[in-house]
Amino acid sequence: MADTQVTDEMADAAITWFARLRADDVTASDRAGFLNWLREHRDHQIAFVEILNLWEDLSVIKQLDFEELKPFPLLFKHVDGDGGIRRRA
Repeated sequence: MADTQVTDEMADAAITWFARLRADDVTASDRAGFLNWLREHRDHQIAFVEILNLWEDLSVIKQLDFEELKPFPLLFKHVDGDGGIRRRA
């Protein structure tokens, strides 16, 4: 992708968000913080997609609620109707 500058810091944040969203004690505030982070920069979305791609073959993806990602087409296009991640072509 042109003009993509996913830094190590962004990748680390994406990993942190992924882990936080999987936690049993994730809060509405956590989810709001995640959505705000996604809105801050398009590369945050790209960083999160990269993390999703790393986990796409694992069943943990189905534990996440992806409905709230619909406003982020770059992310949502990777989610299938069963809550899993679509495979890369």
